[in-house]
This record gives sequence, structure tokens and C-alpha cells, in this order.
Amino acid sequence: MSDATADRVELARLEEEWMSAMQARDMDRLEELVSPGFRFTAIHLSPEPFTREQWMGAAREGYTIVSFAYEHMDVDVFGDTGIIHARYSQVANFESTNLSNVFRLTDVWARENGRWQVVARHSSILG
Repeated sequence: MSDATADRVELARLEEEWMSAMQARDMDRLEELVSPGFRFTAIHLSPEPFTREQWMGAAREGYTIVSFAYEHMDVDVFGDTGIIHARYSQVANFESTNLSNVFRLTDVWARENGRWQVVARHSSILG
């Protein structure tokens, strides 16, 4: 398996693991996966990007994922940068707001010192 192929497999696995950690509120694993400079953009939620602190706060309490699925995922690797384009569905809510829908996600991962972390997510509603 080539290095690029191995990286694509690893990033697809980490992408799933990230949302599993969100669902389980596994804050220790999220601390490892989510970069200190992480930003989350979702115009349907806020015109301004969310910070890592805001994302982690939602993960800690308020954001509840009942179920999720990556319906399709393309993984591109450019050296130490990985970009994932995915169709993602979830049954979820944030406090009293229903967030169940189908989304187009673009996630950016960066590898530093041999370790991948997610640095950005852009989410758009499809459904």
C-alpha cells in the first residue's frame, strides 16, 4: 500500500472516530483529534465560524448525536494535509434545536509530528 493510500485509509478511519467520539462525549479522544486552531463553519447555524472552544463546549453538553452515517466520502491527501469531502447524515439535536438532516461536509486535517488532527470543518445542509 502506498503512503498516500495508507493516509487516505487512516483519515477515513479518523473521520468516523471523530464523530463516534462526539456521539459518546469522549472528551479525552476529542482533545487528541481536534486541533487547537480548529474552526467550524455552518452558515445555517451562525454567520461566523465557531471556535474550538465553542465546538468542544457543544460536544461536552448540548449536542446529542443519536445516530450518524457517512453516506459517501472522498479523501484527498496533499503531503501533510488531508481534505475530506463527504455526504453525512445524522439524527441529532443541540439542546432543543433539531439538527437531523443530510449535510455536505468539507473537513481539513493536518499532520504534525506524525499525528493527524482536524483543523477545519465546513458544513452545508443538503436535505
